[in-house]
Amino acid sequence: MPTNDASPATLPATIRKQVAQVPQDSRSTKAIQDHYINRLSPELQKKIRELEHIPNLPEWPRKIRGIPNLCLRSALFGVIKRGRRRAVKGKIIAAVKGLDIRYTGWRLDQGDFDVLVQALHLQARHIERTPDYFIRFQVKSFLRAIGRQSGKSGREWLKDCFRRLTATAVEINLDVNKRLQSGKYTYAGSLVDEFYYNGQEQTYFLKINPKFAELFDAGWTQLQWQQRLRLKTNLAKWLHGFYASHQAPYPMKVITIRRLCGSDCKRMGDFRRCLRRAMDELVNTGAIQAWHFDTSDKLHVQRAPKVSGQKNVSKRGA
Repeated sequence: MPTNDASPATLPATIRKQVAQVPQDSRSTKAIQDHYINRLSPELQKKIRELEHIPNLPEWPRKIRGIPNLCLRSALFGVIKRGRRRAVKGKIIAAVKGLDIRYTGWRLDQGDFDVLVQALHLQARHIERTPDYFIRFQVKSFLRAIGRQSGKSGREWLKDCFRRLTATAVEINLDVNKRLQSGKYTYAGSLVDEFYYNGQEQTYFLKINPKFAELFDAGWTQLQWQQRLRLKTNLAKWLHGFYASHQAPYPMKVITIRRLCGSDCKRMGDFRRCLRRAMDELVNTGAIQAWHFDTSDKLHVQRAPKVSGQKNVSKRGA
């Protein structure tokens, strides 16, 4: 993924008018931006350059959470049993066709997923953003928003999550289709740039990697957050996100689901039992309407009626 590309929609109005006059086939977004920004005063140039470092996230309703599809259609945030988390180096992460992910760091699970999604939600809604583009939040309210207790163990668990998200090295190769350019792009970096913690006030200042926002361009999903919070098992949570990212779920073999979710369950019989319980959870929370296995061991899923205003899969314009 180009690290310095910027959308024409993010440029100031005066520059956008001049950009529109340039022939479509003779312009590069970045080159156009630099050409016209360099004509401005040094003060304005500095301000615009600073704005380039703000994660430019799409908008979604307050009770919804947005996340790039690559986090939902892979084992990047896997189904890991307690006590079995391990560190990996350059590990190829299982993903659907069209995604190539390599990962270095402590493996991430569905708890880490909740933390990243809530941080993105605060960033997207511009809640208590500081002048240097950190988001500020209280530990208690953050933990409550992801369904966690705010005691000492909860606070330590949250700090561990941020350590893992900051210490990660994710390399993602994916196809991006844009109006001005398309092809295969690579994103490499951590998910969270840095964070500060005030123990006395129990307050975090956290900065998400700005380039992570560009992954929304390859497709993103709006998650029904209250549904997710009612789910008990990590497999059910992973399945909730996976099926939410598809307009029409297609039959999938059980062995493929086990690979994509990153389960460390060795015996297929044991995994199949866990899968049955997880699917029943989704039915009970209203995430899906029905499910069944066919004779070829494929799982068929019938989606529940779409909630008013819900988008299963959306793409941001380039």
